Amino acid sequence: MLTIARHLELDWQYVERVEAWNTERITDVRSAGRRAGRRIGYKIATFQSHADDDGRVVVIVAVREPPNAEERCRMTDRGMLLINDFWSKLLPGDDREP
Repeated sequence: MLTIARHLELDWQYVERVEAWNTERITDVRSAGRRAGRRIGYKIATFQSHADDDGRVVVIVAVREPPNAEERCRMTDRGMLLINDFWSKLLPGDDREP
């Protein structure tokens, strides 16, 4: 649960691929995600994809609603930093060596 809580605090989501037949693990991840959300004061939604060609599902625990405006602002700022970092790596500037 602590790992999920850390992911929720940093990125507002936790994602894990699980074998589709392992319903116990799927249930555990979703349940731990809801507990983690209650512990840190976030409203949580959990989702499960359909099985892919490898026989795995994606289990997602996501923040549905932050506890306050400050957290919403923090996540918006973090999102902008991640986007800027991505684009700077994809389209490097003139500081590259020839």
